[in-house]
Amino acid sequence: MERQVTISNFQLMSLIVISTIGASSLYAPAALARYAERNSWYLVIAGGLAGILNMFVFLALNRMYPDKNLIRIFKHVLGPWLGGLLAFAFVCYFMDITAWVLREFAHFFIIALNPIIPQSWYLAVGVIMGAYAVSRGLEAFSRVSEIVLFVIVFAFLGIYIVLISQYHPEYLLPVLENGWLEPLSGIVPVATWLGDLMFISMMLNHVRRTKKTAAFAVGAVTITTVLLLLSVLSCTMMFGAKTAATFTYPSVSLIQNIRLFRYIERFDAALVAVWVMSSFIKISVYLWATLQGLADLMKLEKPRLFLVPLSAGIYVCAKFKIWGLIELGTFYEKQAWFFYLFQFVIPALVLSIAWLRGDGQKAEVGA
Repeated sequence: MERQVTISNFQLMSLIVISTIGASSLYAPAALARYAERNSWYLVIAGGLAGILNMFVFLALNRMYPDKNLIRIFKHVLGPWLGGLLAFAFVCYFMDITAWVLREFAHFFIIALNPIIPQSWYLAVGVIMGAYAVSRGLEAFSRVSEIVLFVIVFAFLGIYIVLISQYHPEYLLPVLENGWLEPLSGIVPVATWLGDLMFISMMLNHVRRTKKTAAFAVGAVTITTVLLLLSVLSCTMMFGAKTAATFTYPSVSLIQNIRLFRYIERFDAALVAVWVMSSFIKISVYLWATLQGLADLMKLEKPRLFLVPLSAGIYVCAKFKIWGLIELGTFYEKQAWFFYLFQFVIPALVLSIAWLRGDGQKAEVGA
């Protein structure tokens, strides 16, 4: 599937930033405040470093096997049986993540926009958008992401700048009053948000590699960390940590405080537009990664024929995955280890095995 397709370093960076910042910017300020209260900013920085470490694992694997994605690497390093079993587990994981993102998409609209419209309609719209983008190919939605990146970055920066006069910096004091380690109790959840880069493992072999590829990838995680840091700081300085922790979507409540020239308000519609664009890209990249993984696992010659049934399966999974928003948030926080296992632990173990095989030295000789 699309083996000759290539995307640029900037397109790679755009896909990473958009897919990572979308959902986390909405509910992360509340979730992190429950762990670290006013010191949530410190937790974001620690999570950003974990995200960069995660990115280095995928870059190292790609350096060893520049023509292979993660599914092919598993089969190459671990053999057809164990590697194939692990590859199957990761294809299921990609499908699961796509279903999670689709369910988030529906829940946001139900809560923030219109609770009357059935959830099934929102799910259908999300999966149809993603399937259409995947049918057009990786290059198509990668080009779209270049435009969306500028919209999202400037929208977020605009929101935080306009609200400067309403901030209360004293809400951040005292700083780390209980030491450096106590706030890190929430490091795993935030690491899974900033390390939500699994689709990159299927995409790096399609990137037009240059000496700056690694810099663009790490820069993308840095930009995401900065945007999330600004979101957490803004919510904390606006509402206070304890109040921010009580909101479902603190960023929506934050933007509702914007009022220009006394009469212009209700800028939350802009946040809805940004969220739709971000969700569109994230659903597309994970659906693409799922289809790509399925094609490599089963050696499909025409994988696009499986796009419709795969999309239908993801729709069903998203519809019946959880009961409601509370269960969604609880799973993200209490079962964060599940995501971290696939995002970092297993790829890092495979990287270690590859080094023990001597593939790292082969890559250096061929570089």
